[in-house]
Amino acid sequence: MNIRGFRGFLFGLVALAQTDYVVAATTVQIGNATGQSAIAQGPVETVVDMQSCRFSMPLLQDQWLKFDDFYSVFVAAEQLPKPSRAPRLWQAQTSSGADWHFESHGNLSQPWFGLMCENSENFSLLTDWKPPGEDAIAVQLLRDENNRRCPATLTDQGWVPNSMAGHPDKYTFEQWGGKKSSGFIFGFLDKSRQHITRIAFCLLRGKDVLIGSAESGSSAPLAISNEGFEQIKTAVRGIAFE
Repeated sequence: MNIRGFRGFLFGLVALAQTDYVVAATTVQIGNATGQSAIAQGPVETVVDMQSCRFSMPLLQDQWLKFDDFYSVFVAAEQLPKPSRAPRLWQAQTSSGADWHFESHGNLSQPWFGLMCENSENFSLLTDWKPPGEDAIAVQLLRDENNRRCPATLTDQGWVPNSMAGHPDKYTFEQWGGKKSSGFIFGFLDKSRQHITRIAFCLLRGKDVLIGSAESGSSAPLAISNEGFEQIKTAVRGIAFE
């Protein structure tokens, strides 16, 4: 290689490095306001506006984040599933307002989860804060439903699974904490303990609680592998409140 060719090669490397830096530094604003996007595809850094919860979340290659009015759905896939088979929010009217969960009718082994924003005052087991005794029955029912979605309590020793979580043999549990978020994740196991059939996690900062979940929408449970669950945990650990 002559000197001119070598200099061109060096300039090419510099340009490539700069290009990679620009891609890595790109941030997509997720939400429904002007200038925000409803869908992001990794690799990219996202900042999500979801009611009072505003958080950043990095997406890796073959990872997607889809925003829909007041909730978001994360999917690890080369392509987003068709709407009929994509993970979605299920809702039903109840005496406390509305019951809900995130479910999938598609690929049961695909790593995914949904995200919803809630207020910590709408829980009674998440922390040692105790709600007033004179609250309406509807508020008490709402707290009971949220307690089931976030079945752990923050103690002096950190996050500890509570009675809502069920028997310890039926799940794997991990907690973490930091300046921008503190939380935990449950992976509920099948009988063989080889697959995750349901996922529940919650992140807390101040009064904001980010609830995450994933379950099947059919008679067959989810069958997410340990590798898929690790991918989910990595994504959740990357979430940081802004």
